[in-house]
Amino acid sequence: MVFKIPSQPIDSGLREQAQSKVVRRLGSRVLWALVGLELLVLFGALILTMNLLGLQHTPFAATSDVQLVKEAILSRLSGAVDDPLVEVKPGVMARESSLRGFRSNGQAYFYYVEGAQNVDPLSSGRVAVSDIEVVLRDESGPQPLVIYRIR
Repeated sequence: MVFKIPSQPIDSGLREQAQSKVVRRLGSRVLWALVGLELLVLFGALILTMNLLGLQHTPFAATSDVQLVKEAILSRLSGAVDDPLVEVKPGVMARESSLRGFRSNGQAYFYYVEGAQNVDPLSSGRVAVSDIEVVLRDESGPQPLVIYRIR
């Protein structure tokens, strides 16, 4: 077996390779431009995700107020509290609290029971969905109960 050994020293060959390579560095301006671009992409993705998911804002009502309203509405629906029936149309009767709402701490709350005939402002078309704030959706009963406020 024959090995060929180069005639020039190894040391000089490495020096030639090191001298022939040009190293370019990115400046601080390019770095900050890339960081800024990355932040724009991240915030854009965050805003797009929030819009696609349709996240609703936090309700203004306190949790304790909502629970009191829920209990008051359930007691009216069960008949434990007197809630007179009002004739909405000829032959159509509804609870007064469903039609006119329920007041608690100066706020008017409305409700409807999904799957039932409702006469509240949202169900009757007097208010658009975009004009309400859903405060509570209770699915613990046989039919979901939705409590909302008009903005």
